[in-house]
Amino acid sequence: MNLTRNTFVSKDFLKSIWATEFAAFEGSSEEAKLRVKLQAWAGRTDLGETSSEAAFISTFFEELWGYTHSGRNDGSPEYNLYPQYPIKGAGQKGGTGQADLAMGLFGSENISETPQVLSEFKDIKSNLDAYQNRKGNNRSPVKQALDYLAEARRGMYLTEAIVPTWAIVTDMNEFRLYWFDRAPEQYLSFVISPKDLFKARDC
Repeated sequence: MNLTRNTFVSKDFLKSIWATEFAAFEGSSEEAKLRVKLQAWAGRTDLGETSSEAAFISTFFEELWGYTHSGRNDGSPEYNLYPQYPIKGAGQKGGTGQADLAMGLFGSENISETPQVLSEFKDIKSNLDAYQNRKGNNRSPVKQALDYLAEARRGMYLTEAIVPTWAIVTDMNEFRLYWFDRAPEQYLSFVISPKDLFKARDC
């Protein structure tokens, strides 16, 4: 995890919250399994955005982080992952945009379907901060994700049970986590690559 940049949380704070859990995790069988997963992903040959997307969601969001798609959570009507989530007004020209993935609580009878996290995926060759050379959409991936977040919050009182708050922007190697209140200047990031897998931890 990269905390050398201006971030919205300090390394000392993270240690104060998760130091015990990290000490238990370090050297465990769970860590070994995680390393195998990360090594396999870093060594993949398919680096395209569209062709890699399904495997990317399955590997990280489902297998590693435990989120679920509709129909894949033991029969419960509730689920956490909504690919290609439509957001009115989030298109560059004011039309409906589609976040590559929304995370929240969907399918609940008691809570309205509102995403808490919106994600924008790019391929590994992409610059997450650069304007895109795409017809009808030249926003940077970061700008695009934050536009999704802003439009998803439009009309809300912000006292609802779930509020769109976070954005994940990734080239499937670098992950950035943005908090709406501090974006775009501050974010947390971590990078998966062969050279980083065995570097000494500093957090």
